[in-house]
Amino acid sequence: MKAPDRHITAVLIALIISVAPHIERLTTWVVLWCLMLWSYMFLSLRYRWQWPDTLVRTVLAIIGFGGVVLTFGIRFSGDAYLSLLAVTATLKPLEIRSYRDEMVSLFLSYFIVITSLFNSESLGMTGYMFLSVLITTTILIQIHHPDSPMKANLRLSAIIMVQAIPLMMILFFLFPRIRGNLWGFTKGGGGRSGFSDSISPGSVTSLMRSNELAFRVEFSDKIPDSKFLYWRGLVFHEFDGRTWRVFPRTPGQLKPLAEAKGEIGYIITLEPHEQRWLFAMDMPGSVPQNSRLSDDYTLQSRFEVRQKMRYLMRSFTEYHTGMMRRWEAIDQKLPKGGNSQTRALAKQWAEQIGSPEKIVETALNFYEKNKFVYTLNPPLLGADSMDDFLFKTRKGYCEHYASSFAFLMRAAGIPARVVGGYLGGEINPYGGYLIVRQSDAHAWTEVWLAQKGWVRVDPTSVVAPDRIERGVAGALSAEELPGFLVSGGTFSRIWKTIRFGWDAVNNEWNIRVMGYSFENQKALLEFIGIQADSWKARIRLLLMAMGAVGIFILILAFYFFKKREVRKQAIVEIYDRFCSKLAKAGIARQLNQGPADYAAMAITQRKDLETQINGIVALYIRIRYGRENNKASLKTLKALVKAFNPGKTV
Repeated sequence: MKAPDRHITAVLIALIISVAPHIERLTTWVVLWCLMLWSYMFLSLRYRWQWPDTLVRTVLAIIGFGGVVLTFGIRFSGDAYLSLLAVTATLKPLEIRSYRDEMVSLFLSYFIVITSLFNSESLGMTGYMFLSVLITTTILIQIHHPDSPMKANLRLSAIIMVQAIPLMMILFFLFPRIRGNLWGFTKGGGGRSGFSDSISPGSVTSLMRSNELAFRVEFSDKIPDSKFLYWRGLVFHEFDGRTWRVFPRTPGQLKPLAEAKGEIGYIITLEPHEQRWLFAMDMPGSVPQNSRLSDDYTLQSRFEVRQKMRYLMRSFTEYHTGMMRRWEAIDQKLPKGGNSQTRALAKQWAEQIGSPEKIVETALNFYEKNKFVYTLNPPLLGADSMDDFLFKTRKGYCEHYASSFAFLMRAAGIPARVVGGYLGGEINPYGGYLIVRQSDAHAWTEVWLAQKGWVRVDPTSVVAPDRIERGVAGALSAEELPGFLVSGGTFSRIWKTIRFGWDAVNNEWNIRVMGYSFENQKALLEFIGIQADSWKARIRLLLMAMGAVGIFILILAFYFFKKREVRKQAIVEIYDRFCSKLAKAGIARQLNQGPADYAAMAITQRKDLETQINGIVALYIRIRYGRENNKASLKTLKALVKAFNPGKTV
């Protein structure tokens, strides 16, 4: 079957642009599928190859949709829907044979553009979405006005989008919002980079190699010293000899911290990580809305964090957690057997030293004096992982030190647990806020001391003190650092400056636009005297928004009608001048004569004016009744009529 080439290239371009943002979330076979079929279509248009007939297209559809089902299963996730849309975007153009098929393909492109917001709501993605809509609308106009220049269609598309901005603003501020993100969508699909509910050797190391953003922090006052920038996320209580896990039955904490001092206020903008835990500066002293504070002072949201979450927090740098709870007896348990050398060393300390505070100090001295090495590439550990690490390899990352220290403390009779989160962050000089990335992931230990409660102890600070003061880049050798952490030359500094500037712009976008939530709308409406708590108030708000939209549409329609009437009057006046000149030359227009009939009559009497009359009348008809209604054509018509002089023989 011969490939139809009318508009199909433009439709393909619109579909490719709309699918492009999803490439990173599509499986490899779907990406290859798209590349092969789109390449075939372009080559077919170039070399006039035969296109697949109905049977072949049916087989391709079965293979494509079947592949999606086999990849993702019957219960589709967000990534499955994206893959299904991508497959559809390659199959639909193959059956374009009519105007209807072109329209369906273009509206599919619009739909895929909207789904870009499932992937990201950043300023960059929103800008790309508008660009994609601009191009798709231009192609839509081109299909309906094939003789119009592409530049004029692009301009008309841009005008339409600009005219829609006031309508968009009305809906943005007044349309009743659901609790959620800007667009009301819920992201799903693949997991994000971040902590899981367990930690073992290598867990934090893998996070450190990622440059993805974890969260941003805006402080109400100056940024605290680096020694306080421990961002608490999860507490791991259960240990099986190699892996630490969270305790699933941790009760809720209702009592405030005892003897809390050094209050610090801040706002966290958390990136989606598909889990429920939240992060806060150690030690949290407040609970965000729709969240709970567990008895081990970790925060959990009621819902999985599937979109950016912004919450107000306060924490304390000096505190006493109070007495141990009964359930915290789990923080004293060790697996039976194994790691005999480590157990023997801890037992020796317990018998010879006695004081828990001094045992902690002795353990830290053990790390400092035995030349432990802080590295991203530690040797593999055997079945007795603690013995291997403490007495043989002595090379590891923060999870190795936190895990071994907690094991030593429990073996010595001191309650201990591992805490996972982040340490430090990077200050954005343009926004004055802190950027915490996955590469700042860290693990440390908490021990319980009778006089102080749960106390943070970070054995990494003994082995690699620069990790606390200067971050990961200051604690590891250049050979071990990922490329994004290695300091470069002038270009690297310039790029870093650009990156900070763009991040500051994105942060403002998140605060001012993405942060406009249900609560923000409620506060705005209350400010102007509208209560939006009840369903009746929400209905009134909906009617008010619809009324505002209606008024805007009426104003816009009146403006275009008035503008069109003014343009029509100008055209008529120019044509009347043309008729007046002919009338003075003895060729008056009859009341029942249209422009074409009048031109024919005038030409029969004045053959010498045929070219001028035909040129003027033809242009007038195109402007007055056709599609050539633009300023340039009107200016040309005016000039032709002005130069027309029927009193002289050509």
